[in-house]
Amino acid sequence: MDEHMKRRLDKQRKLFSQLGITLDALTIHEKEFSMKLRGYDAEEVDTFLDSVIKDYERFYATIADLMDKWQEQQIEMKELKAETKAATAPAPVIKGIDPLDLEEIIIKLEANVRQLKDRLPRTEGYL
Repeated sequence: MDEHMKRRLDKQRKLFSQLGITLDALTIHEKEFSMKLRGYDAEEVDTFLDSVIKDYERFYATIADLMDKWQEQQIEMKELKAETKAATAPAPVIKGIDPLDLEEIIIKLEANVRQLKDRLPRTEGYL
């Protein structure tokens, strides 16, 4: 396994453990089942587990993307709030944005943050 894949799987395991998810793609891939006389078709099980692995990879990518977007919005919201506090006298335009437009942008960002928080599980590490 190459170094990039190891780092990616380590990052995935860390995130999944924070979210309380016990299985990751590599664990599923490496799972060995014992054979019995009238057991399941090993090829069919492997095919199914491959599709489960693909779903786990998609879940991880989605969660990581949502967390990145949430963090970006947090930073943007802090910057916008700092800009509005820094303005001592009300100006008709702040960096090309009307103050009323800025207020609408902040309201939309806060709504997006609430929406992202609702999508993430309630763990201390993120919220």
